[in-house]
Amino acid sequence: MSQKTPKRPSQDTCPGFSPITLHKSPAAQSPQRNLTGPPRVIRDIIADLYNNVQRWNKLHIQGCALVKQIAAIKAGDPRKYSSQLEEYTTELYGVFSGLKLNNEIFILLISQSEAFSKLPNVSDPVFFSLSASSISKLIREICEAYGKEIQAKRTILENIAHSKTKNEAMFLAAYWTHQLNVTDNITFKLESLLVESGHRLIQ
Repeated sequence: MSQKTPKRPSQDTCPGFSPITLHKSPAAQSPQRNLTGPPRVIRDIIADLYNNVQRWNKLHIQGCALVKQIAAIKAGDPRKYSSQLEEYTTELYGVFSGLKLNNEIFILLISQSEAFSKLPNVSDPVFFSLSASSISKLIREICEAYGKEIQAKRTILENIAHSKTKNEAMFLAAYWTHQLNVTDNITFKLESLLVESGHRLIQ
């Protein structure tokens, strides 16, 4: 499982968006970097979860810029479907396709974490305080939040270029930007997993 973390993109292109931002990659050294057996397995799953969230963030921010451009075009003449609008919509579809791949990884991570929680001879707690089933539950909750968000983004992709009014286009652009399914609670749960598994040192 790769622990390589993409470079975090700038947030300036997406006003109002607060992605999950973490100070260091899970690939960074920690006191538990030499773990073996079941703890190493779940630690790697958590690292993969983090990395997938960062890839999602990068694509999401690219989409922010595109929906903003689409909304600006629709604000000028909602009934007009220009070549520029078609170009932005095609690019947004490409972003969405990347997010779909991220969602498939989230689904895989749920399966892996649930399989881990059923392994025999897994100590409780696995690291410091959380049981295997508790870790699996947190991973599921995080991944399912992104699963709900991909459905919201599908709706936006299918409708924003066909908005009948300026307000409708602006609403859909804002809906993409703010990611209502990815709440602060989801951010906290991911941070909790990183601390629990030793990826994030307690300050």
